[in-house]
Amino acid sequence: MPASSGNKNRYHAIRLVIELTRTMDQLDDLLAGHFARFNLSQPKFNALMELRLAGDAGLPLSELGQRMLVSRANITGLVDRLERDGLVTREADSADRRIIRARITPRAQELLTFMLPLHNELVYRAMSFLTDDEQQVMLGLLLKLQQGWQGL
Repeated sequence: MPASSGNKNRYHAIRLVIELTRTMDQLDDLLAGHFARFNLSQPKFNALMELRLAGDAGLPLSELGQRMLVSRANITGLVDRLERDGLVTREADSADRRIIRARITPRAQELLTFMLPLHNELVYRAMSFLTDDEQQVMLGLLLKLQQGWQGL
């Protein structure tokens, strides 16, 4: 391969990383503003969604942390803030008192019931600049990158 072709490929790779980063920053800003309207952050929203999906049993803090890919210290602080906001309760597990479970509160259920249609509409609008076919191609390419990066 000629040197100029290799340099062009490196340029494209660097440019792609810059644009991916810029795009993710813009998406983070968009979502942060959206969640702030509900006194939430992305991690708070993600935790509430995990707990909502878990049902009445809730989740042990260790499992919630694993699902969210965060450390024990980070999940403890996050649950502390959610508990302070009245969105989560923390209780000892009835079968093993050493295990602490987090459960979503009725207040949080009401909040999610209200905000999820608005959230889904925002996500739809944010992605509506791409056709359905473009969204499928982009999803495939992102998944291909994620799979490839596992070997690096």
